Amino acid sequence: MSQSPSPAPDLPNVRTPSLLGRAVGGFGASILGGAAIGAGAWLSDQLDYPLGLVLPANTIGVWVGAAFALGASARTIPTGALRGLIGLLSAVAAYYLLIAVFGVGVRVIGASHAASIWGFVALVAGPAMGGAGAVWRHGHGWPRAFAVAFLAATLIAEGVAFGGGRLVAFAELAADPGALLLVAEIVLGAALPWLLLAPGERARGYLATMALAVVAAVAIGPVTGVIRELADRF
Repeated sequence: MSQSPSPAPDLPNVRTPSLLGRAVGGFGASILGGAAIGAGAWLSDQLDYPLGLVLPANTIGVWVGAAFALGASARTIPTGALRGLIGLLSAVAAYYLLIAVFGVGVRVIGASHAASIWGFVALVAGPAMGGAGAVWRHGHGWPRAFAVAFLAATLIAEGVAFGGGRLVAFAELAADPGALLLVAEIVLGAALPWLLLAPGERARGYLATMALAVVAAVAIGPVTGVIRELADRF
């Protein structure tokens, strides 16, 4: 009887995706994801209030959340920032392309100018939020806590700044769908450090979120107003 070891069974031939394949897949997903956000925002604009709130794709929270998610899908932090950039630029391009094709009147005339202004905003916000998503996935400690706080504070700030007195009119809140959406943003922002961070990181996440939310709540209204005014000039 032979004492030689039995040959090992053949292992399946598992192929690791090439760098080019990963790049094409990742950036292709960023383009498609961004275009879907832009198309959703355009469609939401076509719906009468409050039906458009069913598809809240034109909120700041949805756009920065998409960039964060795209960044979190990347293998490195620089790649995450790039995916966030591509995603938001694609969203702006899709939104204004649909306006140019299907719109009428003043919005069509000013579409290219508005697209350039919001495209510049995407150049800043896309890498910032995409990079935050990648730091959340690959980082640790305070950087990871601040990455989550960046997104959480944006959601809270949008809800507080644009909700204003509507949020404290509890008797009328149920009859105000727009205010309910803003409340939902605040609740989600407050929950993100708990949902996305490990138990030992949550205290840092909430401290960072509170600090950033105060600054963002003060700045988001005026900054958004200036950007919209610039986009409407042509």
